[in-house]
Amino acid sequence: MPILDLIHAFGYIWRAARVIPRKGTYRRWANRIWKGQMDEVIKELEEWQRAMGEPPPEASPDDPRVVIQKTLTYLPFHRLRMNYPEYRRLGLPLTSSYVESTIKQINRRVKGTEKFWCKDTSEAVLQLRADYLSDSQPLRSFWLRHQGRQTGVNAYTCSQ
Repeated sequence: MPILDLIHAFGYIWRAARVIPRKGTYRRWANRIWKGQMDEVIKELEEWQRAMGEPPPEASPDDPRVVIQKTLTYLPFHRLRMNYPEYRRLGLPLTSSYVESTIKQINRRVKGTEKFWCKDTSEAVLQLRADYLSDSQPLRSFWLRHQGRQTGVNAYTCSQ
């Protein structure tokens, strides 16, 4: 079940509410989205679009008519992914912040802040880090086996 990041929806309505000369618009729309009342938000945006008119082709991105139009394109397109009351009932995350935070932690712990991964070695680095953090301690087992196989003699081969 795809879920639209709640922060993305709030971002669109925040931009639209800023161009509407009515106090409390953003808070009202945010509450409606939180409660799953998308039809009311879309209906009100459509009323504002009719009152302001369609944006002309040369309108700037900051033109209130363009902002309203973009929001009216975005919200209905993603409407089926915005059933936030149901997602909360199911205990599902409403934002991608959990994933983004995890990625930042992996980057910091595995590669550092100023290093870049090479495609050939990144999988190996991730596997080593996962092994190191694992409760079953596979690295400890590996090193014990490795030490047990050491004979003190290197096996060199001669090339012809």
